[in-house]
Amino acid sequence: MTLSSLLGELALLAVLVVGVLMVGRLLVRERLVRTVARQFPEQADEIRRAARSVPLLRAIPAPADPYARTHRIVVAPLGDGRPGEAFWAPGPAEGQGDLGPDGSRTDVRVRLAEGVQMLVVCLGRVGTPSDGPGDPIEPAAERARIVHAAYRPPQQALGPVDPVPTAAGPGWRTTSTFGGTRFLTDTHIDHDGWAFVVGVLSTARHARSVEALDGILSTWRWIPDAQWPPGEETAGL
Repeated sequence: MTLSSLLGELALLAVLVVGVLMVGRLLVRERLVRTVARQFPEQADEIRRAARSVPLLRAIPAPADPYARTHRIVVAPLGDGRPGEAFWAPGPAEGQGDLGPDGSRTDVRVRLAEGVQMLVVCLGRVGTPSDGPGDPIEPAAERARIVHAAYRPPQQALGPVDPVPTAAGPGWRTTSTFGGTRFLTDTHIDHDGWAFVVGVLSTARHARSVEALDGILSTWRWIPDAQWPPGEETAGL
């Protein structure tokens, strides 16, 4: 599986994650309702009605303006040397900090607009195997070229690998489409020997989505592992 297809699937799996969360919260809620109703049998019906009137998940509306910078997103370092990051985005973080068995981490997922998701993934240390005994993680420039050359139908490259300057450091960018209905732009960046991919997935008006991503990247700040938790001198990170 290529890095770009992995990012695309992560965005699609978000829907499944929401479903799992709803089932889990439903089970917990019903267990609590039964426990409290047994303690107050005279008010059991009222307790059930009140508890079941509360939504299982609070819907987070898509930001009205993908270019807005209203939410400060902070991803803490993991504690193994990899840096964290902070940036400004149009909406809150919707997923954060999932560590994979290969040492990669889904740092954060942010919805930029309806049908537009931003994903930040730390692949691991540059030079270490990306999947067990597999090939080592290449530096960002070579990594982007390898990913670009590995696209296979229904995923198709749109244009060449493009170098892009960002506040997070030099980036190398690939853009692809999945059957002409979904579009993915991945920006590969390295920092302090760690490999990152910042991706944006959209279903329409992808150029606008990439512009919104570039605006976010312009606010990027790395958080060194040694500076976490932040003290007075680093609280502004």
